[in-house]
Amino acid sequence: MAVLELKQATIKFGGLVAVDSVDMEVKKGTIHALIGPNGAGKSTIFNLITGIYKPTSGSIFFEGNQVDGTPTYKLTSVGIARTFQNIRLFDDLTVLDNVKIGIHTRVKSGLLGAFTKMPSQQKEEKWIEEQVLEELDFMNLYEKRDELSKNLSYGEQRRLEIARALASNPKIILLDEPAAGMNPQEKVSLMQMINAIRERDVTVFLVEHDMKVVMGISDTVSVLDYGKKIAEGSPEEVKNNEDVIAAYLGADYLKTHMK
Repeated sequence: MAVLELKQATIKFGGLVAVDSVDMEVKKGTIHALIGPNGAGKSTIFNLITGIYKPTSGSIFFEGNQVDGTPTYKLTSVGIARTFQNIRLFDDLTVLDNVKIGIHTRVKSGLLGAFTKMPSQQKEEKWIEEQVLEELDFMNLYEKRDELSKNLSYGEQRRLEIARALASNPKIILLDEPAAGMNPQEKVSLMQMINAIRERDVTVFLVEHDMKVVMGISDTVSVLDYGKKIAEGSPEEVKNNEDVIAAYLGADYLKTHMK
């Protein structure tokens, strides 16, 4: 069953067609990768899905409901979370407080409760703390919980952004280049974490340039080139697709990295 579906999704910026009539299904419970050269339209598709852009034409469906043009905060509430290509954290907040921000869609107490510190508010604050610490432990950041996010390493900041997204209890998480800036050991750990996220019954849709990461964890790989989908299938099918080789990977790259 498709949890996310794009039907002829298109967006134009003036005379530039950034995404051109893309059909795509992300099946529930899978790890689905979206790859392509720089400027192919990958992050633009993420921005369409998460309501930052509205399609010029075509439609986007989440769990069978049309969601294109829906405000981002509403999409978070129904189960869509994401990270960004350029890390977006609150630098002067602690690791703990950054993740607390991600849980706001699950909080019931309003402004009055925050001021009056009613018993229900105190109970909820304790629950929030427990949930956030669980996410930090899951992303191997528990020991860093009281540090300012700006003092984390680049790889740790990447993991913190994922922890914040997971705190919203998503049904699908969109990861935009999660392995960027990570060393080989961190990438291996990231792959394990992404598989663990899927085991939590969260569908994973990722944009990634590191082909060892993509080929190592993905169930399905879709390939964009100049805004068009040129291939889709299993990692094995995609890495041997002549259009993909010509447009993106290159024969020499395949010989070196995909043996």
